[in-house]
Amino acid sequence: MATPSMPACGDRTAPTFDPHQPRELRRYFADLDFHFVRSVVEDEQERKKHACQFPDVDTCELWESLTTFTDTTKTFKEFCEEVYRLYSGLEEERKWSVSDMDKLVGKMSRVGILSLSKLGNYHRRFLAITVFLLSKAQILVAKQGCTFARGFQPELWARISQRLQLKFPDHFPDDPYNLQDIHNAARFVLHGTTSAYSTTAIDISQAAPAAPPTNAIKAKDLVTMFEQLTNTFVKAIAAQGTSRPADRPS
Repeated sequence: MATPSMPACGDRTAPTFDPHQPRELRRYFADLDFHFVRSVVEDEQERKKHACQFPDVDTCELWESLTTFTDTTKTFKEFCEEVYRLYSGLEEERKWSVSDMDKLVGKMSRVGILSLSKLGNYHRRFLAITVFLLSKAQILVAKQGCTFARGFQPELWARISQRLQLKFPDHFPDDPYNLQDIHNAARFVLHGTTSAYSTTAIDISQAAPAAPPTNAIKAKDLVTMFEQLTNTFVKAIAAQGTSRPADRPS
């Protein structure tokens, strides 16, 4: 069986990298490694050339200007390390920060979690950040659960908290719940109620009948009062006519 060749630029199987999304760089190089093994590309300089082949022209020219690219004694690994240094925040030791965690939680609390899919996205992103922070001892396990809970809007958190209390009746009130328990409770609350939960406020506002204008209420009351007064007046006149003595004949 023939060895497959490297994909051409623009091919659907070709690795891609967007310089405006620098966090994709690690995946880009991982995809390249897959193709290098598959196509048996072992020459260090040839690997560098393939790495510069797939990004846009400006990125290609920038990478080809690096010393580790032009110096044939430098390995592909050294070239990758120099490329990483071009994009701040990609250093392994600074992959995530506490600020990244706080930004994610703040965004979710503002946007709101109204479905299981949004909950899943939030949980995956939060887990990726906090597992890294835990490995670097930048946060405690207890803070992980507390911070995750802050991402829920108050009304949803009230329902999640109620579920947790029912699930763990012996849980001490001052002790934080762990991340997995909170996630499970949130899934239980949102399961099967995604559409209803997200449209509750809208449905209530649309279903509530509009209150009649104040002027209309007053006009109706005046008409009723006038009719009652008229009926009373007519009855009074009729009563007077009935009780009046007949005229004496002359």
